[in-house]
Amino acid sequence: MVRQDPAYDIKFVQQNVKDRFGFEISYHKACQSLKAAREQVYGTWESSVKKLPRFMAFLQKLNPGTVVEWLNLDTDRPGVQMLHYVFWAFRPYANQQVLPLAFALVDEESLASWRWFLQMLAKHLLPNDDDRVCLISDRHSGLISAINYVPAFKFPRGVHRFCLRHVCSNFNKKFNNIRLKDLCWRAGAEVNARKFERIMTEIRELNEEAYNWLEMIDKTQWTLSHDSGWRTGILTTNMSECVNGVLKGARRLPIVAIVQITFHRSVRYFLERTTRCHRMLNANQEWADFAFRIFEARQAEAGSHTYVVKLKHKTCSCGKWGTHGIPCSHAIQKDISRRFEPLYGEEYWDPVDIELVHNPAVRVRRGPGRYVSTRIPNEMDRPQARARQQYQSRQV
Repeated sequence: MVRQDPAYDIKFVQQNVKDRFGFEISYHKACQSLKAAREQVYGTWESSVKKLPRFMAFLQKLNPGTVVEWLNLDTDRPGVQMLHYVFWAFRPYANQQVLPLAFALVDEESLASWRWFLQMLAKHLLPNDDDRVCLISDRHSGLISAINYVPAFKFPRGVHRFCLRHVCSNFNKKFNNIRLKDLCWRAGAEVNARKFERIMTEIRELNEEAYNWLEMIDKTQWTLSHDSGWRTGILTTNMSECVNGVLKGARRLPIVAIVQITFHRSVRYFLERTTRCHRMLNANQEWADFAFRIFEARQAEAGSHTYVVKLKHKTCSCGKWGTHGIPCSHAIQKDISRRFEPLYGEEYWDPVDIELVHNPAVRVRRGPGRYVSTRIPNEMDRPQARARQQYQSRQV
């Protein structure tokens, strides 16, 4: 099971033993058994670090275009380096779908690690001066500071935008008012500048401090109405979070297994979307399903409003065309296959001229017991439906 699915979970071990042998085992015993199985298949973290250079070289050999970058620390032993950061990226075609372009392993989220990661992204994914990029993230201080060191992510080549979900979460954490939070979301998601101002006026009438809090944030970074089309309608980091969810179980594995998971799951992801892409092309569909549904909906409502449309500039005074890159109803009225090579066993890996060792300054979890996540739950982890219902019941 571990060989087929490196992220195989402890609860599945317990259920598998119960289904096959008819008795239950404790969480501790399942945890220890799974740990032993993972080490038998993938080795320990330290041994996996030593294998990583050979594995990465083999990955690049079989899949040309794969990028690997290292930032290692020197040791007092000739030819031996200590792992610090490693970056890798696969290069399949996007086919108008979510594209997990690059991954990195670092010791912590800091100015240094974010700066290095962004530099690698700029080097390999934005090599030309006319490349354009919009980076959407939370307001992590290390990331915000790191952007100042990487010109590719600064205007006019790029812009940094905030995830609206994180903005609303921070807003609600401070003011603890569901109605204000809903208005904050509406303001950020509104594409028309005049309607945005009306929503902000409503917030100001409810709470002057809340209005001032939002006014302190650059409007271009959290609102669609002031974005100038860079976000193409994408409000949140949900797409990257869904990739994180798929890779969640990989974080507790040895590093070679982590890279294998990113490879195999990316392959599966892109093959599924390649099939969808061929279906769209065979149906003479030029846009992805999401964009096509929006187009059809706007086509159905064409004629119900009056706005100024400029076909030459692909804009409309309603704001939707410039924001999403998809013609609005008013504009309508006016007028991959890439193959991946499979990865073979360690006996096929070529030798490399470097020996890599684990950095002892980076903590490796030891001992039995449940894996304890270091992630701190925040306001976004708590469902808001009940809070919203309670607020509405108080208004009756």
